[in-house]
Amino acid sequence: MRNIKIDINDGNQTLIKFLNKYFSKAPNSLIYKWLRTKKIKVNKKKSEPSTLIFKDDIIDIYIYDEEIEKWQKDKVSVRNKLNLEIAFENEDIIIIDKPQNVLVHAANKEDYGKNVVDFIVDYLIEKKEYIPRLEPTFRPSVVNRIDRNTMGLVIGAKTRKSLLELNNSIDNYIHKYYLAIVHGKIAKKIEIKNKLEKNENNYVSVSYTGKESITVISPLQYNDKYSLVEIKLLTGRTHQIRATLSNIGHPIIGDRRYGIKENSKLYKDQQLVAYKIKFDKKIKIESLRDLVIESKYKKYIYNLFKKLN
Repeated sequence: MRNIKIDINDGNQTLIKFLNKYFSKAPNSLIYKWLRTKKIKVNKKKSEPSTLIFKDDIIDIYIYDEEIEKWQKDKVSVRNKLNLEIAFENEDIIIIDKPQNVLVHAANKEDYGKNVVDFIVDYLIEKKEYIPRLEPTFRPSVVNRIDRNTMGLVIGAKTRKSLLELNNSIDNYIHKYYLAIVHGKIAKKIEIKNKLEKNENNYVSVSYTGKESITVISPLQYNDKYSLVEIKLLTGRTHQIRATLSNIGHPIIGDRRYGIKENSKLYKDQQLVAYKIKFDKKIKIESLRDLVIESKYKKYIYNLFKKLN
């Protein structure tokens, strides 16, 4: 038998949703059978899959531990190998200022402990703000993603409530700004509406059948060869900035996938920074209203542009 006391990050959801995450390998038919035969109860009462569970509820599981573990996700021991910079933190979120050549998520087992998500999880465990055994169906996560070779700000949610609110706000109440150095002169503000489609090799191109995207590009400084531009995303498509700039003939310098082959001693990879996040005054999370956070890499990319003049 196993008893689970529901933490605030596991509350306010249906019982079946909780059990689907707790028994991530178990089919729904088996979970429904356990509920029907009273092998799983809430507060010592037979419960339906649609039963809502709340903080401090007790879920009793009358199943042998060996059987429970058989249907749970394999546990991965992560020991963080990064020392990332925290740009901002409060009780709801943590914002990481990510350098180049660091993944946001692990792509395979070799990446465990070497990505932003694992850093956030290990950091919060160390601070005792996240205790996995007390929150079996919640894991701190990020709400925006940037490429391995894009520098800048990544937002992490510290609680289930903030994760849900941020995911609901990401398009309307969280404003994301980027800086990039591109080939060629961009002398006026441009708003680009197009459709982007991703192929099986994760390459994104403009097409008639893709997902709609809106990108606003504003020049900050320029010369005859290069432009330093600010980009505001009104949608969040894969490789939206890189593919869009390449399509209009102004690829990001150092972008080996969508750009021009070049060999520079000043840079190796794409010069793109997720440099500013503005939280709207209408966002539901009160602690974030009107908050503006900027990346330290803003200074870096301005200095690089001076060297290119």
